[in-house]
Amino acid sequence: MKKVTILLVPAFALALSACDEGLEPVPFQGVSGGVTYSGSPPGSTEWVRVAAFVDLPQTEIDLLNFAAISNELIPLADSAKYVVDLNTGVYRWLPVVWKKADTPLSPDALRILGWYNGGSGSFDTPRPVAVEANKETGDIDLIADYENAMTVEEALEAIR
Repeated sequence: MKKVTILLVPAFALALSACDEGLEPVPFQGVSGGVTYSGSPPGSTEWVRVAAFVDLPQTEIDLLNFAAISNELIPLADSAKYVVDLNTGVYRWLPVVWKKADTPLSPDALRILGWYNGGSGSFDTPRPVAVEANKETGDIDLIADYENAMTVEEALEAIR
């Protein structure tokens, strides 16, 4: 038993010295920012989220093919923070999406409250966002306009 202990102590010490910096946190890769609300949410709100699309959707059904979607945002606040975990690449559309409560996920149940355009307004020309490996693309701020929410069809026409 003493031989095993004598052999294990140096091996354990060697293993500890190789880990002198401890565990490194896994870097967040994706986009983050804030959503500022304008107007009041309808009482039928189930959730509000930020979605990320590699390409601009061409049809209503394409809106359900997002690359990723954010955490649920607090719709009754003045603003909310969001994060979207994404693969590396360029994302051409980051809309704020509202969903009606007690309805299945479909284009008819969704409204678009705004999208990322570099800060010029809720519904101006979409601006792409690049995500680099192991990096957070932060300060991607959006405006969610409840009063001028668009149907999916209206939003698709506006971004073409």
